This record gives sequence, C-alpha cells and structure tokens, in this order.
Amino acid sequence: MRTLLLIGAILFIKATGNGQVVDDPGIIDREQAAFKLTNTFPDSAFAIAVKDLQQSERTGSRRVAAYCYKTKGWAFFRLGNTDSCLSNLMLSTGIFRQLNDTMETMYNYLNLANVYSTVSRFTESVLFLMKADSMAKVRNDRKMQAGINRQMGVLYREQGQYNKAIPYFKESMEQYLSEKDTIHAWDAGSGLSTTYVRLNRSDSNLALLQYCASLLNRLKGFNYQKGILNEKFGDAYFALPSYIKSLNYYKLAFDIFASDKNNADMAYEAINVGKCYQHIKKYDEAEKYLLQAYHVSDSIHMTHYALDAAKQLSEMYQATNDWQKGFKWLSITNVLNDSLNLTEQNEKTAELQAKYETEKKDKEISLLKKDRQLHLLTLQKQETFRYGAIVLIALLALIAFLIINRYRIVHRARQQIEIEKLRNNIARDLHDDMGSALSSINIISKVALEDPGEKDNIQEHFRTIRENSGYMLESMSDIVWAINPANDTFEKVLFKMKEFAADILEPLNIQYEFIQSGDLADIRLSLNNRKDLYLIFKEAINNAAKYSHCTKVAINIRHSSNELILQVTDNGRGFDAGIAPPGNGLNNMKQRAAEMNGTATITSAQGEGTTVGVTIRSHD
Repeated sequence: MRTLLLIGAILFIKATGNGQVVDDPGIIDREQAAFKLTNTFPDSAFAIAVKDLQQSERTGSRRVAAYCYKTKGWAFFRLGNTDSCLSNLMLSTGIFRQLNDTMETMYNYLNLANVYSTVSRFTESVLFLMKADSMAKVRNDRKMQAGINRQMGVLYREQGQYNKAIPYFKESMEQYLSEKDTIHAWDAGSGLSTTYVRLNRSDSNLALLQYCASLLNRLKGFNYQKGILNEKFGDAYFALPSYIKSLNYYKLAFDIFASDKNNADMAYEAINVGKCYQHIKKYDEAEKYLLQAYHVSDSIHMTHYALDAAKQLSEMYQATNDWQKGFKWLSITNVLNDSLNLTEQNEKTAELQAKYETEKKDKEISLLKKDRQLHLLTLQKQETFRYGAIVLIALLALIAFLIINRYRIVHRARQQIEIEKLRNNIARDLHDDMGSALSSINIISKVALEDPGEKDNIQEHFRTIRENSGYMLESMSDIVWAINPANDTFEKVLFKMKEFAADILEPLNIQYEFIQSGDLADIRLSLNNRKDLYLIFKEAINNAAKYSHCTKVAINIRHSSNELILQVTDNGRGFDAGIAPPGNGLNNMKQRAAEMNGTATITSAQGEGTTVGVTIRSHD
C-alpha cells in the first residue's frame, strides 16, 4: 500500500506539471490520501500538498486549500518543524471554519491540541481540546471522543496526575478497538505505557506492550507506529533496569525514524540512546548521540527535547569530571528551562482541566435529560399511531393488537425473569460480600465508641474498618465490571485478570507468569459465568498472596475440546486438605464452579504448595 501511494504521488507531480486543471473532488481525495502518507513519507506528502495548493490558487477552491494546509502542517510536524506545522494548521482551521465544515474543524482542533502538548505548551493544548470536545458531543463522534480521551490522558500525565491519566488512556483504547481502529488504539496504548513507566509498574507495562505488539504485527507497513513500539519496549527495559536490551530497542527506533527523516522523533531517540550509553559508561558514544539530539532539536525549535539533551550532557560531563563542559551545559539547561516556563503553564492548564471536567459533567446531565424527553415523545407518537390504526381498520387493528400484546407480554415476562435472576445474583453478592463487612464495621464502630481503650486498640479498630470498607469497594467494583456489557469478550476478562494479578502480586515481590494456550479469543461466557470465573481467580490469587508465603505463582489458562481450564499454582507452604478447616473462600470457589456446571479442585500438601483448578464447558 505504501509503495502504491508513493508511486501515485510521483505520477501526480508529473501529471499536473502541464497546467491541466483537476476537479476539486479528485484533488480532495488525493489530499486525504496524502495526509495519511505523512506518517511514512512526509516529504512526498508535502510535495503533493504544495502542488495541489498551487492548483487551488488557479481554480480558487478554498476547500482544496484548507486540505492542502492541513497536509502541509502534518508533514511539517513529522519532519520536526513545529512552528511551520502550527501556522499551516491554523490556516487550515480558519478556512474550514469559514466554510462551516464542523467535522474538519473539529479534527484540526484535536491535531492542534496534540502538537501544542508535544512542545510542552499545555495551556493552548487544553483550550483546543475543549473546543474539539464540545463539537464531538454535538456530533456524537465516538472516534473523536476516543482521540480526546487519549489527549486528556497525555495532559494529566504531563501534569504528574498519573492516576487520573490511566482511565482516560484505557477508555480511549477500548473506544478505538470497538471501532476496529488498531493504529489509534496503539497510540492510546503508547500513552498508557509511558504512564506505567513513570509509576514503575513494569509487569503491567510489558503485558500491555506484548498485547499491543500482537495487534501491530498483524498489519503491514506502519513503520512509524512500530518505531514507537520499539521506543516503548526500550523505556520498559530501561526502568527495570536492563540497559543493553533497552539500548537495542532504542537503536531500532532511531534507525526507523532516521530512514523516514522524522527529525523530531529521531532527536528524541538519540537522547534515549545517549542515555543508555551513559549508563553503561560508553561516554564517547553517549556524547555523539546527545550532541546530535541537541543540535537537531535546536534547529527545529523543539525546546523541550533540546532541554533533555542539554541536561543529559551536563550530567555526563559531571560524571566524567569534565567540570568546564558540565558547567556550560548546565547553564544551557537553566536557560532552556526558564524559556519553557512550565510552572505557570501547569497552573493554567490545571485550572482549564478543572473547568473541562465540570462542563463535561454538566453536558452529560443535559444530554440525559434531552434523551429522556425524546424517549417520552417517541412513546407518545407510538401510542397515537396505535389508536389511529384501531379507528381506521378496527378488525385488523384488533387482531394485530392481540397478537402484538401477546408477544409483548411473553417478551416482557422473559425479560422480567432475566432481570429477576440478575437482581437475585446481585442481591446475593451484596448480602454475602458486603452485608458481613457492614455488620463488622457497625460492631467495631460501636466497640470503639463505647470502650475507647488504649490508642493502639483504637488504631486497630480503624485499621479493621478501613480493610472492611476497602473490601466493600473492591466487591462493588467487581459487580459493576461483571454486569457491564462492554466486558463481554473473553479478552477483557483476561486483561482484568492480568491487571488484578499485577496489582496484588507485584507489591509483594511475588514472581508470577501468565500462560495462555488454545484459541481463547472466540470464547463466549454468560454474564454470571464470567463473573464467577473472575471471582474464583481473584480468591485463588488472594489466598496465595495472603496465606501461602509463596515466592512464585503460575497462572495457566487453556482451552481445548470445548473446555476452559484455569489453574493457579503457588510454591508456598501448602496445607493438609484432609484436616484443614474448609473456610468460606474454598467453599465459595466450589459453589461458584458448580453454578457454572463445572468443577473446582484444591490440591495441597504441607510444604508442597497449592493448586486451585477450575474446569468449565465453554460456549465458543
């Protein structure tokens, strides 16, 4: 595909050199194709845009000019010239606004927000992001909402608010995947990966990158995205730290961006490569790459990259006792840092983000009210039509009414049965999981109030209340996750299980491996089965973490002969299953397995670890 686009670009440049006028629709189609070409061949895309812009001047087509400026702007961005990028995107946006083209205006706002955040101008970024968000809500554009969520995640991450950034990145990935847009889903995953690095969540990050790699490797081309994937693997291994592995991935990314003449990304990768060489004490190589990064960044006005390169150079020269050069680059670092004025920007950005969150909630409430009014109006129209049909054709209407009424009764009865089942299950879970927790909180609170006792006793009461309330929140979160239709696929179940295992086992320094075999992608489980399987897994992981005193956990999920088998094995101290008290946890696992028409087994012996196994029949 890339080769065909490049050939088309060359043929177009030759063909339009004779002054022939091309119809506007054809030129617009070519510009849209050229815009996609900017990621891989920015020079060729730029040449197409320049030719088409000259054509638009002859024909007077302002719409063609707007598309040309958009393509030129993004080509400049990929070539690392952000000043020219912004000026061309601004021209394009102005024309699209004059033409009342809300779709292109909205997407240009998002592009501008992206570019401004890249050069650390966060206040301008969030302003354009809010404009795009307002328009996207009116148009109910899911892809645009996904892009806005990704960019909002970037802004929160760059403000250091990582816990706020993560939900935005995850929601963006899910929205893009539901639209079957793998490339943009990877962009959101890339942002999430950077956030995991800053939180030192290495296992979660590597699991995410392996998943994203499986998506990208199915696609041909897309060198830019694959270059970024190499960069993210480099970041992950650098954080471990594993500098040799990290260096190899950073070099792969550098070579890709250098071959595509992507100066901005090439400069960034040069900083990463130099940083790795610095850690393995190859200072000559480090100096070469860092100086290249600084000069390229300075030439294309990427001040924040130039700042990073200068800072690394200052640290390297200080480490090698070259104090004269170290002081020189420290001075450059201070000048660049002052020029960015990040502190004032962060305050303004935080204020705008708070306004954005407030407006977002207000708009959601307003939309819900409008939806309700439209729903009531629709019901009223349906009733009017039904009565009119009865008056006009009494006999046929009566027969139709009886048939429809019978169908509705049966359908509602079925729905009611399903709802009652769901309500009973939720009520049981709330009673079992949270009733006891609330009761214990109530009792402990009374004891603390009636008999204050020693300070240590009060602290113990508070700790118990905190643990029980935390358990309630976790249980409620599991119930909400289980009944959410967005989590119907087994891939979502696996992602949830991996996330939970990482959150529980990593803080305890328990090594674990997650082994998958068989065709898991096509498995379909009912809502109850999905919930019960996850809760069994959760109980098994919690037991291993709390009671086994293990150092390793092996999680094995396989699918064969229409059977789904889950095994959780630890190397802990184990117990004698014949004499050990049954306990609610083990009983609950067996009961949940039985409700899925499956079986649960717990195998353990003193000093030989424990294995929890569940076998259920899948419906793939």
